[in-house]
Amino acid sequence: MEDAAERFRRIAGIVGVILGVVCIIAMGAYLVATANPVKPGQTVIRWVVDPNPIRKEQIKLFESRHKGIKVINDPGAEAQRLLTQLAGDVPPDVMALYDPQTIRLFAKNNVLLDLRPYVKKYNLPIDKLYPQLKPYIYYQGQIVGIPENCGPYVLFYNRKLFREAGIPYPKPGWTWNECLQAAKKLTKYKVIAGRKVPIQKGLYVSNSDWWFFIWMYGGRLFSPDGKRCTMDSEAVKKGIRFWASLRLKHHVMPTSSEAQSMAPTGSWGSEALLFRESKVAMTISGRWLAIQYREQKDLDWDVTSVPHGPNRVTLLASKSYAIPKTCRHKEAAILFIKHLLSLENQLLVANYGDGIPSINTPEIKKAFLWNPEYPNERNNKLHLDEMKYAQVQEYSPYINNVDVVAIMSFELDRMWLGEQTPDEACERIADRINAIIRRNMANPNFLD
Repeated sequence: MEDAAERFRRIAGIVGVILGVVCIIAMGAYLVATANPVKPGQTVIRWVVDPNPIRKEQIKLFESRHKGIKVINDPGAEAQRLLTQLAGDVPPDVMALYDPQTIRLFAKNNVLLDLRPYVKKYNLPIDKLYPQLKPYIYYQGQIVGIPENCGPYVLFYNRKLFREAGIPYPKPGWTWNECLQAAKKLTKYKVIAGRKVPIQKGLYVSNSDWWFFIWMYGGRLFSPDGKRCTMDSEAVKKGIRFWASLRLKHHVMPTSSEAQSMAPTGSWGSEALLFRESKVAMTISGRWLAIQYREQKDLDWDVTSVPHGPNRVTLLASKSYAIPKTCRHKEAAILFIKHLLSLENQLLVANYGDGIPSINTPEIKKAFLWNPEYPNERNNKLHLDEMKYAQVQEYSPYINNVDVVAIMSFELDRMWLGEQTPDEACERIADRINAIIRRNMANPNFLD
């Protein structure tokens, strides 16, 4: 048995590691906040969000109107990093939370400032946000976050490749079967050293974008009460079978190794690079990828709806900006969130290509529909039209999203490797997730 001295040393070691991690994070936060000179009397707030190029413009615009506040962009927006910062009492001032389940996790742990008292005082236009964004805003009646932009997933397609293949451009409302037929004609191979090597694939769908295929036949990831994962339902299995067939049977989607070999700069083969370099003819994502596609001057692209099965549905992505209760500069943080919802910033989002502005007003819609700097983007209205088919990802209150993502990734990877069938993957996912749900329902402490 472990004696008292050894047990003490082991516990002290664990505590030391935790304190070390907190100190490192605190030092990192300090270095981020002090990377640029600060004028005497100036308030510095730390904005934790992805390093999208638009951030510099947003900060510049805000600081031009609030001379006494300086904003530092800290790009480390992972949920675990944020939770560790909060536990170490080095909170950010404004932080991005990227899905409803993560927002709920933070709100459930009582670390988010309820913004209701500030809506009227600071004239925050909550009533003008798209109603589909409610899961990004509310938790048990509280306003815990504010979405600044959003976007339904759409299908980007390469007009030049369609013309060369003699295929009519796809129209909104088309089906997955129509997409498959087009993708077959858009897939090309070349014989190198006696081996058939893909040089162009018809379609790319990220391994993490499985929502379309869960929903396309009316399936769900969870039961309405969240107490059961329903990946093992026939509706879900049918959708996952079709998704798998695109790569494993019809070979119109690149495998992971093919994507890596086709990626133009030795990168990991993201849909942005593959589509941008005309290695795939179609890809599914949100409007934010337009920022990258604009940089490829000879890329002739347009958008249409995500193909559908019996149900026409697409995924709505957004992020919510929240303020920790322990924020040191609440007034400055609220002013910054108000700035993100301002007409000037919303017009910046509209013109930059970073999704759809979350404020739904005629003036902002008009700016979104047409940007004279990018005259070839002739179909921006589609993003707005697809909002009526968009829904946010499902979540269960009885399991953390990190567990769901880990299980889905592992079992679907085994499907792609041929180690199990799509039906077996669905059954394994349901079994593993339901085991965690049952455990967490029996002992809610596991959720924390």
